[in-house]
Parts: sequence; structure tokens; C-alpha cells
Amino acid sequence: MERRNRIGDMLVALPLAHQIVIGIAAVVLAMAAFLFFQWVSTPSYTVLYSQLDDNTLATVVDELDRQGVPYEIEAGGSRVLVPKADVYQIRASLAAAGVQNGAMPQGYSILDGQGLNVSDFRQRVDYQRALEGEMALTLLAMNNITSATVHLVIPEESLFAEDEEPVTASVLLETSSPLGELEIETVTFLVASGVEGLEPTNVTVANVDGTVLHAAGDMAAESAVSNRNLRMTRDFEAALATDVENLLASVVGPDSAAVVVRARLDFDEQSVETQTFDADSAVSLREQTIDETYSGGGTPPGGSLGVEGEPIPTEIDGDYVYDRSEVIREYGVDNIISKEITAPGKVEHLSVAVVMDDGSLTGAPVPETAEIESLITAAVGLDAARGDTISVSTVPYPVPEVVEEPAAAEAAPMDIMSMIPQFIGGLVLLIVTIALLLMARGGKKGKAGDALELAQPAALTGGENAPAGALAGRAEGAEIHPEVMNLVQRQPEEIAVLLRSWLADRR
Repeated sequence: MERRNRIGDMLVALPLAHQIVIGIAAVVLAMAAFLFFQWVSTPSYTVLYSQLDDNTLATVVDELDRQGVPYEIEAGGSRVLVPKADVYQIRASLAAAGVQNGAMPQGYSILDGQGLNVSDFRQRVDYQRALEGEMALTLLAMNNITSATVHLVIPEESLFAEDEEPVTASVLLETSSPLGELEIETVTFLVASGVEGLEPTNVTVANVDGTVLHAAGDMAAESAVSNRNLRMTRDFEAALATDVENLLASVVGPDSAAVVVRARLDFDEQSVETQTFDADSAVSLREQTIDETYSGGGTPPGGSLGVEGEPIPTEIDGDYVYDRSEVIREYGVDNIISKEITAPGKVEHLSVAVVMDDGSLTGAPVPETAEIESLITAAVGLDAARGDTISVSTVPYPVPEVVEEPAAAEAAPMDIMSMIPQFIGGLVLLIVTIALLLMARGGKKGKAGDALELAQPAALTGGENAPAGALAGRAEGAEIHPEVMNLVQRQPEEIAVLLRSWLADRR
């Protein structure tokens, strides 16, 4: 309480101009604080639903109004934004209320409501719709895709595999920015890998503006492979050219040589399997010997079998000698099976062209051409037997012009709303600075006024040296005494300086 009274006394003792400036600064600070807390407390919005039709938009807005959820509508009424912190809770509450986003595809949730009496045709159609929805939801997860529609053609299973029709797919995309080749391949492979029996060559991808991004058929597959091979070749050439430029920069200096590398790569994958037998390495693995000997002295059983299974005896006239010898051997030989697979991307030919500064205009050092060719040959691995070539030429380079840096670069356009806190802070700082300057200037004037006020009671108490007219102001001086004491408490150093000056004058 005492401190509050002291602050009030200090404000009352200040000049009117100081009080006005302090009041204005307090109002501006209060307004800045209000705007700052309002800006901080304002929730950031994110997309709840996009690509809404009019009926779905009306349903969503009515439900949000009923639940008291703040929202914003953008993109011509096709997109609804809600506070980012509550987006998932709001979606769950809208789904519980039966509100669905008509633009968002449905996946396997279509199969949740099927009963036991669903026909095979209905099951097949619902499964296809669910698969299309899942593929669309998968594509919507990509950054640049804002809308996706997938149509599948899944023929009925045939009894014979050779009569089966292939599965085909068509994808329609709406993108926020053009898709690159890698992104188009990603879309194609995602759809092909997510559907059983679907090949990437049977996927057609198109944009909403009518541009075919990936066509189905053999030509599309060949085109995709050619683009991939060309991209790999260009990356390989660029890597070699960068290495050569870095090497030459350390020899002749930066920006003193231009390098172009051309390569021919073999992307055919070959597999060769060879089986070799060594005849000289035969080793007996198994041997079987049969010896039979027969001499006369009766008729041996033999001949063909009869009706009852008894052998029909064969008569032999005279003495008979029978001898039979049989040897069965199995040999094993060395068997060598080798399989060689040549990976795609083998270098078939390289050619390097280098243009260097001859130093006639710039005075740059020029090494020998043979030395440069030797360095480049070792750097990129040129092979004369393979037919690789290298060419180094020197031409006069112009003297580089010295470009003065601009005094000030053009500032990029900035968001006005994001500059509001900085603007308010700068304004408050300016007002506080002006207030301090005015207070300092007013303080000097106040010191002079206080000196005059102090001179009056000092004159009243001066005894014989006091003027006669000052005696009449003793009663008034008694009333000023508390203010003088307060002034002494607030500004002791200034009062001490003033008293020293009076004492010096009296001497």
C-alpha cells in the first residue's frame, strides 16, 4: 500500500507532458499485449475435409455448428478447416454422427456391412470397390497428390490359365505440382503391387488435365525401361564429369576447363551356365562281376515256361560245356558346373572431351596436353582396347568481369499478418524512446523549477540578509516544507549540488 502511494505521488509530481506520454505508452502496451495474447490463443487451422460437393459441405457445416466447433471454408467452398489440435477428435465425432466426406474414398470399410445372404456377384463387386478405395487412399498419402481415383478391371477366373485375361488398372490423379518420372513410377508400382495379378505394364496413369503420365502396353514398358536406363547413364556421366572437373580445378584453377563425358552402357543381363566333364579323371564307383560255368552230365533245366509255369526241358545231345562271364562297372568323372551372370550397366565405351583455357588472355597456367590426358585417363579408367577416346583442346578464355555486388538486395515479399507482432513491438519501442527523451528534457526543466522553489524558503530563513517582502511568505513556506522534503528524498544528489552552489555564493 505504501509503495502504491509512493508511485502515485511520483506520477502526480511529474509534469503534465510526462503523464500524458506515460498514459499513451500504457495504452499502447495494453493493446499490444491484447493483440499478442489473441494471436497466441488463436488456434491454427488444418484441413478437415477437401474436395467436398455442395450437399456434403452443407451436412458438415450443419454438424459443426451443432457441436459448436469453429471452422473456416476455403477453396470456393470445397474445403473445410478446423483447429489443428482437435482435427482427429472432430473427424471421429462427425463419423459418429453419420457425416461422411463424400470426396474421400472408402476402403475395406465397405465390407463391414455385408451380411450372410450376400450373393457372389455382390461380394466380388464390393471387394473390387474396396480395393479401388484402398489404392486411392494409398496414393493420397503422397505429398503432391490432392485427389486420386482408381478403377480396376478384374476378369473372372478361367478354367484354363492360357485363357485368362490380364488385370488392368486406370489411375486419375489431381496434383498440386507436376510429378516427376520417379514419382510416376512410384504410383505405377504402388498400384501394381497392391492388386493381385496386376503388372506395371497394365497400369494407365493420367492427370486431370488430360495428360497421360504412364500408358499401358509393351511400348510403355519399353519406354519406362529406356527412361530409367537413360537416367542411369546421365547420372554416371555427370559423376565422371564432376570428378574430372574437380581434378582439373586443382591443376589449372577453378572455372578454367569444361568437361563433357559420354558413356555407352550395356543394360542387358546375361546368364551363362557351363557344365564340364573331365574324361581323364574317371574313377570306378561300383563294379559287378557275374561268372557262370556249365559242363555235361544231364539235361539242365531251361527253355521257355509252359502253361502251368513248369519249364519245358530242352534236350541236349552229347556233352555240353557252358561258360558265361559278365562285368558291370560304373565310373565317376569330374563334373564342373559354373554359372556366370553379367549384371546390367557394364561400360562398353567412354569418350571424354575437355576444353581448357590457353592462358593467352587471362594469364592462367597451362599444363601439357599429354599430362592432362594421362590424368583424365587414370581418373575415369579409359581403356584403349575397349575403344575409349579422349580429346583435350585449348582456347582463349575471356577475362572475367568484376561484378560489383548490389548495395541492397530486393527483399522478398513477406506476409503482412506475420509482421503485425514486429510492427507493434517497434511502435512500442519508439513510443517508449520518445517518452524517455521527453522525461529527460522535462527533468532538466524540473530541476530549475525546484531550485527556484527551494530558493524561496531559503530566503525566508536567511535572517538579516533576507528581503523584507519575503517575511510575509513564512506561512506559505511552512506549507511547502513537506514537498521540499519529498524532493530531497527523491533527488538527494541534485539538492546537495544546489546547496553547495548557495554556500559558495554566500561566501
